[in-house]
Amino acid sequence: MAEPGIDRILSLVDSKYRLTVVVAKRAQQLLRYNFKNTVLEPKEWPKMRTLEGEVPDPNPVTWAMRELATGRLVIGEGLVPEDKLSRLLDQLYPEELPEE
Repeated sequence: MAEPGIDRILSLVDSKYRLTVVVAKRAQQLLRYNFKNTVLEPKEWPKMRTLEGEVPDPNPVTWAMRELATGRLVIGEGLVPEDKLSRLLDQLYPEELPEE
C-alpha cells in the first residue's frame, strides 16, 4: 500500500481494516469487468514503466486505490446491495465469449 496520498485515502474510512476490505472488493470488481467499470479517465490511469515504454498498470489494487483517491467512489452504509450492483454491472459489461 505504498500509494502516494495514503493519508488522504485513510481519512475516508474509519480503519485500515475497512480500507483493506473496500480496496479488495473494488479490485475484484475491476478484474471481473476487465477494468471497463473504472471511474478513472484515461489520463488518470495508473501507469507502469516497461522496456516498451509506459503502459497501464495491471495491478487492480493500484487502480482501486487511485479511484478512492479521486473521491468518485462512495463508501458507507445504505448503498446499493452488492448482489444488485453485480447484476447491473453484468448487464452493462457483458462477458465477452472467447472466439473458437
